[in-house]
Amino acid sequence: MKKRLLFCSLVGILTACQREGDIQPTSATLASEVVGTYRTNFYLDPASVAMPANQMPYTELKAASDSTVILVYTQLYPIKISRSIKSISLIRQANGVQLRLAGSVIGTLQTDRIFTDNGMEKQGKLLRLSNQNDPQMLFNFTGARQ
Repeated sequence: MKKRLLFCSLVGILTACQREGDIQPTSATLASEVVGTYRTNFYLDPASVAMPANQMPYTELKAASDSTVILVYTQLYPIKISRSIKSISLIRQANGVQLRLAGSVIGTLQTDRIFTDNGMEKQGKLLRLSNQNDPQMLFNFTGARQ
């Protein structure tokens, strides 16, 4: 009986001596929340209904700092073109995250209903982009996080 009591006491002491850092949640930056690949389909963007399913455009957001990202927009059809936009600022809003380029709003990332490739509806992160400021980089994109 004394061995069991001693063993239970030892386990209790070791459990109580855990480092506090192991228990605390990690703080996420705004950029780490939005980083990822976003793909579209003809349910999300009806303008792409004529494109083959395996050649739909996609967008990648890569972290540059805690509150800025690099956007890489890739168009696969009719020819493959990748465009990169640096220094996109992220601003948290009540309903999501706003993407700004040189003071202009170019998009939002919100939790919304999305549609998978086979038409199933579910909840997910929806990225809406519209860059009309630069004639060299005109594009509209609506895509879900993969």
